[in-house]
Amino acid sequence: MPKIDLNLLRVFETLYEMRSVTRAAERLGLTQSAVSHALGRLRDAIGDPLFVRHPGGLQPTARTIDIAPGIRNGLEQLRGALSSMPFEPATAVRRFRINTGVYFSDLLIPALVAHLREVAPNVSIAIDAPGPDLLPSLDNGTTDLALGAFGKAPPRLVRQLLFREELVWIARKDNPLAGDPELLSTLPNSGRVNVAVGRPFPGHGAYSWENGLERLVVASLPVDGADHSLDAEEATSVHDALTAIATVAATDLVALVPRRLALKGVLTRDIAIVEAPAQANEIEMAMLWHSRLTDDHGLRWLREQIIHCLGLDSAA
Repeated sequence: MPKIDLNLLRVFETLYEMRSVTRAAERLGLTQSAVSHALGRLRDAIGDPLFVRHPGGLQPTARTIDIAPGIRNGLEQLRGALSSMPFEPATAVRRFRINTGVYFSDLLIPALVAHLREVAPNVSIAIDAPGPDLLPSLDNGTTDLALGAFGKAPPRLVRQLLFREELVWIARKDNPLAGDPELLSTLPNSGRVNVAVGRPFPGHGAYSWENGLERLVVASLPVDGADHSLDAEEATSVHDALTAIATVAATDLVALVPRRLALKGVLTRDIAIVEAPAQANEIEMAMLWHSRLTDDHGLRWLREQIIHCLGLDSAA
């Protein structure tokens, strides 16, 4: 078993995340030459190229992909063992990686960044879009925290409910539907915008399963009394609620979107919320992280800041 300096493993971890010697050097506060030298020592110790140059950046070898989760987990455990002191935001230097979609990117992230700039000037965040690699990224530590419409989660993950979000119908203010919700039941499929994440998905809002993780992938639900046999080819389909809101503001179409985003749209666009009868379609918005990071002082602090910026710490 080769003897490897722990500092080299930190370089390995950063290169694996950044896929660039230049960016890794900036993150670590080292020169590019020092990072390249450390990579050379790692290659000699492990007996593998580890990273190969590619037009898109450094690409990990099969050996690197195999050992990266173990190295990341080991370093996280070591950090946890050594981090007995509380996280001090005013002096901390850290970068958090959050996985979230359009909903929280609009509702939370601007306020969170502004807040962090005030209370923790050397703390930054990187936002990654949801994708099929969410679970692996939580497992290997490249994602610190995920925000979204998560249902059940594997036992190794911690899920914290933030709030329940109501889905509401919206229409342009001059649309007859805005003043008469009963007209929704007569609306043809072609008169609506479906919000589908990743792919058009007919019928009810649905959850996808990814090895035990339940995630809402569609925010489109049928109208009570309407034809429920929705043909995805009949309706306009977009991949996020903000696009749906903008489309409704420019057309005679209607859409079902989260109420919090709809309320912002009412203030900034020419739309109205259609308060349909028996509209109580709710989705649970939650935070998700790996259980091994529960006692990480920095991540615990970040979760508290998210709750603060969402206004949930003062909620009844």
